[in-house]
Amino acid sequence: MALLAVAMSCSGLQVRILSIDFTLPYLLKDENYPIGGWAIELSIWLRALENAGHETAVLTWKGALDHVGPGQQIRLIETYDPARGVRVAKWFYSYIPKVWAATRRYRPDIIVMGARGVQTGIMAAIANQLGIPFVYRVVSDADVDERYKIGLRRYEQLSYSWGQHRSAGFLCQNGYQRDQLAAQFPGKPIHVIHNPIAMAENATAPLPRAKRGYVAWLGVFRYPKNLPLLLQLARELPSLKFRVAGTPSRDADQATLDAVNGLRQLPNVELVGYIRRADIQSFLSEAAMLLCTSRYEGFSNVFLEALATGTPVVTRRPVDPDLIVLRHALGGSAEDEAGLSRSVKAIWDMDADEYNALAQRCQIYVRANHSPAVKARELIAALTPLVPNPKGPMLDSATPVGAGPGSCASGA
Repeated sequence: MALLAVAMSCSGLQVRILSIDFTLPYLLKDENYPIGGWAIELSIWLRALENAGHETAVLTWKGALDHVGPGQQIRLIETYDPARGVRVAKWFYSYIPKVWAATRRYRPDIIVMGARGVQTGIMAAIANQLGIPFVYRVVSDADVDERYKIGLRRYEQLSYSWGQHRSAGFLCQNGYQRDQLAAQFPGKPIHVIHNPIAMAENATAPLPRAKRGYVAWLGVFRYPKNLPLLLQLARELPSLKFRVAGTPSRDADQATLDAVNGLRQLPNVELVGYIRRADIQSFLSEAAMLLCTSRYEGFSNVFLEALATGTPVVTRRPVDPDLIVLRHALGGSAEDEAGLSRSVKAIWDMDADEYNALAQRCQIYVRANHSPAVKARELIAALTPLVPNPKGPMLDSATPVGAGPGSCASGA
């Protein structure tokens, strides 16, 4: 879950933005822990905003500072210990009081949160009590239609819906999300801002087709990722090698677990387990394509990570965000499952010269359209009108929660 502490203003004033996320410390430590796309996106936003001179912080769990260690650019503020307490009751005697206290001490100008759940309503309520705007960052197409109920208990659904209605605005990943929210919340500010990805100016040129030997699949093993479809495609294409990276989520459904077991039995499939963030570029750059079998996404960070290495993406049309794969010819955007299989085969069998041109096109697209600096400016432009009186730089009275850019502090 995530709250984003964002700073902003084209005139040079700082806007202090607060985020909340309880998986970010594991990402910063690059550990074998299921990490959702929002944590990855959040980490890129935060670094880009800090680099642009703005002020950000992230609420997280007690003990995270020692766990992560020094030297992080992202400022962490500890709240409560999720491993202690009675499961439901601790929301009221531990989580809410400590998150409320840490938020109040930080004195944010705005709260931006992603990943739907009970925390959406809690953070919207805290923002309301503090008299500051709450903005929700949509991280999946399921956030904006009836699919939001998937995986949420009834009280979590109610809290998420309440938080949506109390939001000052929405940040979307694609046009579908914008259109759905515009129909539900007419008059509220809604902006489409595609995900950023950090890419070095001197990034390595894409490997030629001759050095790419497999179809890559990367993600957390859970219902939205549609592992049964991956199993079906691997069976249909026995002459192609598949390398599948990821681990099961803690709440993985039985169909997903059965599909993983089925993949393990196929001779053309290699399950490589968790891949550290430091090794993802190598994994994707040596693949002939990235295959996405998801039932739904929003704007997959893995798409951008693959394209940045010159690796084309093959996905279904409903998961192709704003049809970027189709419109920019970045791989295969299939209308249905049968078309997905044909697209995989077509990319695999593509003439080497044609493939190498495709790989270069993928990398050029990312560099031109998803720079963190550019996307941070878009984010700031969207949030600035919601913050009429930014507090500016943090004062000495606030130093207990973060003594300067890049530092970490405990709010517990």
